[in-house]
Amino acid sequence: MKNKFLFILTNPLFLSLILTLILLITLPPLFSKYKIELLKKEKNASLRFNQYCDLNNDGYSEEIVITKSYKSRTNILVSEKGKVINQWNFTGNLSMPKLFFGDFNNDGLKEIFLFTIFKNKILLNCFNPFENKRYIIDKYIDDFYPKNGEEGCTMTYCSLIDLNEDKKKELVFAFSPGYSLYPRKLFYYNFENDSLHKSPESRSPLEKISVVTDPTDKIPYFLISANSAVGNGDSNDVYTDYHTWLMVFKKDLTFKFEPVKIGYYPSNLHVATLKINNKLFLIALNIYFGKENIPCSIALYDFNGNKIREKEFPYTTGWQTARLFVNNGQIFLLKKTGSIEKVDRNLNFTNKQKILDTFHQPFIKIDIDLDNEKEFIFYHRNQEKITILRNNFSDPVIVDTPGSNGIQYCSVILNGKNKPLLFLNLGNYSFYYNYYKNPYYNIRFLFYGLIFFGIWVFLFVLQKAQKYRAEHKFLTEKKIAELQIKSIKNQTDPHFTLNIINSIGSLFAKQETEKANYVFGKYSKLLRSTIINSDKIITTLDDELDYVENYLSLEQFRLKDGLNIEINKDEGINGEIKIPKMLIHTFVENSVKHGIKHLEGKGKILISISNGNDLYKIKILDNGVGRKKAKEYSAFSTGKGLEILDKILDLYFTLEKVKISYEFKDLGNEGTNLSGTEVLIKIPILNLK
Repeated sequence: MKNKFLFILTNPLFLSLILTLILLITLPPLFSKYKIELLKKEKNASLRFNQYCDLNNDGYSEEIVITKSYKSRTNILVSEKGKVINQWNFTGNLSMPKLFFGDFNNDGLKEIFLFTIFKNKILLNCFNPFENKRYIIDKYIDDFYPKNGEEGCTMTYCSLIDLNEDKKKELVFAFSPGYSLYPRKLFYYNFENDSLHKSPESRSPLEKISVVTDPTDKIPYFLISANSAVGNGDSNDVYTDYHTWLMVFKKDLTFKFEPVKIGYYPSNLHVATLKINNKLFLIALNIYFGKENIPCSIALYDFNGNKIREKEFPYTTGWQTARLFVNNGQIFLLKKTGSIEKVDRNLNFTNKQKILDTFHQPFIKIDIDLDNEKEFIFYHRNQEKITILRNNFSDPVIVDTPGSNGIQYCSVILNGKNKPLLFLNLGNYSFYYNYYKNPYYNIRFLFYGLIFFGIWVFLFVLQKAQKYRAEHKFLTEKKIAELQIKSIKNQTDPHFTLNIINSIGSLFAKQETEKANYVFGKYSKLLRSTIINSDKIITTLDDELDYVENYLSLEQFRLKDGLNIEINKDEGINGEIKIPKMLIHTFVENSVKHGIKHLEGKGKILISISNGNDLYKIKILDNGVGRKKAKEYSAFSTGKGLEILDKILDLYFTLEKVKISYEFKDLGNEGTNLSGTEVLIKIPILNLK
């Protein structure tokens, strides 16, 4: 079982799969379904804003440049395909830089609507740049008195809707005046009779407005889908901002039902519609974040403001910026933690999904790639980046927006048959992006397969190379072992063995038991070492010296004139270094067989090991007859010993990358009685462990 597991674990296919998965996880998202490319980044001027809209429906967006003048004037410059059409000047400052574009008279051309503030009055203007015609000039809407240093109010809603079924559209709009209590109303303007209509007095901020149609009467209603209890007014004011209110306006801007008081200061209310059995219901999420022991709540109301059910829950920081919204006919809740949950008719939160790292402010829904589905754009204030999600919250694209401080304006720039561009005014800078479907997305599996195949080929070749090296090493070791077996032939030779056994028997016969036991011990030790290490090709320096000492002790006994043996090793010599087996023995054996054996008199062998900095020097000296004389006695010798040793050393270098060398030196001189041979073996120690 273990071997089978290891076989699977080391299989190149399995390893390739694991490495491919790791590589794909660590690599950047090369094959994300959608990509975004920054085309241009511009520093925004403090009094100048850009917007884009296809005003004449030719497939190209016009550029609208708004400039706020210091002399209570607003200038609007309109360009078509890079060429200026004209500039129009208006009374008052455009404190709310967002313009509205719409075709109110159904002539195929969009008009430009703007609200300016002049002498604490909100004025409405409307003009058509292509016809150079002004339809509305400085129409008085309401008074505005800023508080706490505010410059102006924000247009929170603007739309063209046919409210009286005369096939002519009315302009519906609302403002957020900030700290000021006026105007917190919903308005609509009738172009036909130049009349302005207002919703009832209220101090509740109308922060977000949605148009909903009741399926029972097919009539549009205006739902206040977000308002806050900010506490800027008086608690006794009508629909005071010390509470949040559930409000729905009819098309004549009267209340569909008496506003329902829900939350207390400070709190935020978010409302969405839910259709059940072809009836319209309201889900209201109220987040209280004050110091009192007041719970947060989510409640279901019918479309007449009657509460059906409610659930309360304690406040946590995750609810701080929670948003309730409708997408594809379903209601979702987005929390500060970046998780999104579906809300069902029983007010249960289900299908929790993490889509963002964090969520801080309202998002934008816009059809970036013109596929008739709106994408989500989220801005991360603390991280200076945006995240774009598809309509079903999938395929996130994250891009850094350094220097930005919030989404001020967003639009799509049309370029005819070319891909549209995404334009984002992010406060300090404007960014132009190309957002598109990755053309390589559909071949990602082919790419993944190529990565897998490439890794598999690499591992397969690597495995083959390792197998080749292992086989080469095995064959090298086998050759060395065969050569070493040849080199120890004499130690296991029957004549050598019989000679030793006869000598031992003779000693026992002479009653020289102690000497016989000594010789037998040396021989048995030599034989034991030969047999035990027969499968080894490498030994240590100490083991080799011990083997040589046993061998010389036996030869000392065999030689008739005896043999003096001396082995010296300097201090600091590492006896555990690796050397080829039989390295020293081969030269010692030659000294005995070819030198000392033919000597008349007592033989002598001196072995010394010294440290030569980067190598060990092993000297073997004998007082034998010398190499020249030895040739006369060894006429029938094959001379294969050194030849075998040379092969062993070459193979050993291939195996261990250690180049061992040796050299001979004759000690005798002509005309003298001196004789003998010196062998110097050099073993590099830099590469030895």
